Amino acid sequence: MERTMEIPHQGWSDYFASLSRRALNHPIRVEVESGELGAQELVRALPLVEIEVETKGSEMGDIELTLGSERQDFMHRIAAPAQVYLKIDEDGNLECLSIEDHHGERTLLFFEGDIGVPAWPHSSGQEAEPPAQGL
Repeated sequence: MERTMEIPHQGWSDYFASLSRRALNHPIRVEVESGELGAQELVRALPLVEIEVETKGSEMGDIELTLGSERQDFMHRIAAPAQVYLKIDEDGNLECLSIEDHHGERTLLFFEGDIGVPAWPHSSGQEAEPPAQGL
């Protein structure tokens, strides 16, 4: 059974650092959903380089996504993120990471490929808050 869990704001930096290590080079599809434009695919099947929370400067608190290969690089910044949700499959692998900003726009990272990426370092799921709505 699939489940959706929220990552508490104070846990974002640690979770993204851990996920970036586990999912390094994993193919990612990125979509943005907004009320004005609907769903827009930004990139498909590019390898993950890093997901991080900015810790300094005027962009402090923003989430930055970096994907890339020898042929193509892609960076996407989510300004003023408000919530982060995980959609986890029945095997404990991450299907989708949803980042919603304060304006209600959502950035969706879909973890593609034949090999799953564990949602948690040891697939225990115990680091998360109770299941939450939102994806």
